[in-house]
Amino acid sequence: MATVPNFFAIYDADGSFMGEVRYLRDKCLGKAECSLCDLSHGWNPLGRSDWRRRKGVAASLNWLHRDELPGHVAAQVGSQLPCVAVDRSGEIEIVIGREALRGCEGDFSVFEHLLEQTVRALHAEPAPDTGSGPTA
Repeated sequence: MATVPNFFAIYDADGSFMGEVRYLRDKCLGKAECSLCDLSHGWNPLGRSDWRRRKGVAASLNWLHRDELPGHVAAQVGSQLPCVAVDRSGEIEIVIGREALRGCEGDFSVFEHLLEQTVRALHAEPAPDTGSGPTA
């Protein structure tokens, strides 16, 4: 039986109160950039209205900060943040990288379209072979 893939949208920022304050300070000083933060929040600490009302694939993402990641995910994505990654049977793959997120230019509808295309393409691929069962 195939497992349902688990998708993560991973911010290049820490989720604690101090992490948020530090990111905001560094962003204002031009020392930090997180294109996923720009897509979901911009300058609004509560999030952009289109992000708060997200539907479809974007609503099923696990939106996490780098300090909130499960260990096996953090070990695979490392310094490649921000990104969207998928966990398929324990195999972590970055499916939307930093440059593609930057290319959305803060437009959440562009991101949603990219995400839907990516997920559609992934469903056309077979899941990675974990070697745990007979093959036909």
